[in-house]
Amino acid sequence: MTVRFSSNQVLDSGIQGMENSLSEAMSWNKKITSGKQYAQASDNAYAVSRGVRLDFDISRLDMLKANQNFVASSHANAQTQMDSLVNEMNSLKQLFVQSQSGALNPTNFKALKVQAEQILIAMEQQMTAKDATGNPIFGETVNQVQIEPNVMVESGVKFDDAFGSGGDLDYPENSQMYLNIQKFVTYLEEKGENTGVTTETAEEVSDGLNTSFDQLIMTVQRSGGVAAQVDNAKTAMSAFGLQLAASQSALLDTDMAAATASYTRAQTLLNAAQAMFARLQQSNLFSKL
Repeated sequence: MTVRFSSNQVLDSGIQGMENSLSEAMSWNKKITSGKQYAQASDNAYAVSRGVRLDFDISRLDMLKANQNFVASSHANAQTQMDSLVNEMNSLKQLFVQSQSGALNPTNFKALKVQAEQILIAMEQQMTAKDATGNPIFGETVNQVQIEPNVMVESGVKFDDAFGSGGDLDYPENSQMYLNIQKFVTYLEEKGENTGVTTETAEEVSDGLNTSFDQLIMTVQRSGGVAAQVDNAKTAMSAFGLQLAASQSALLDTDMAAATASYTRAQTLLNAAQAMFARLQQSNLFSKL
């Protein structure tokens, strides 16, 4: 049996071979130069499913990082203010110790009263301070914020938690801490009047100062614990981010060794096809077409 091929069939076959080799070579060259295995996710069904999952994980990671930065900044601002307030409370406690000296006269008590008042004014300003964005550092409410999967922390420090109940940002003078300090100021004023009578006893004044001091210290410690949690979460999420980047690279990035080998093979086939086609063109068969 004899099989016959027309000149057009041979010609078409040669052209088709060159086009296929050229297309394959260009495809592999693009993957090598771009570093991407797929031009779009739909180029590969597996890339579609895994790519969507990776995009979701990366978006969630970005959200967690934003939450971590917000919580860290909020508690850092609160701790800065509370550290200063703790120092002020220590100064007040030192003034109280001085006020118990039996050698003091009414003038001395009046001088201590002025110092205590000045400290109270400074503390009131710190209690109602705002951050760089204009928001109160000690809010009336705080939210629960997710800083890593299944881990929620308070977004900041509540006014009541730091300064006791009764007051707020508009009326800090009604807070328990302010009232306890004001009782000390009143005590010093009454001692300066030298009447021998005070509204509060020295023991009651001391207990009030100690209660507010202890509450402030406890709030500082709790805020510091949240800050430590955020630091740990940042470390964990950083490691998770590296894992995501590696997974995304393995899924989407070009395997340079395999791509280079495939490109070389396609280029070789293209060169062979071009050489064969050139020889066909020079043959008598095609010269007579």
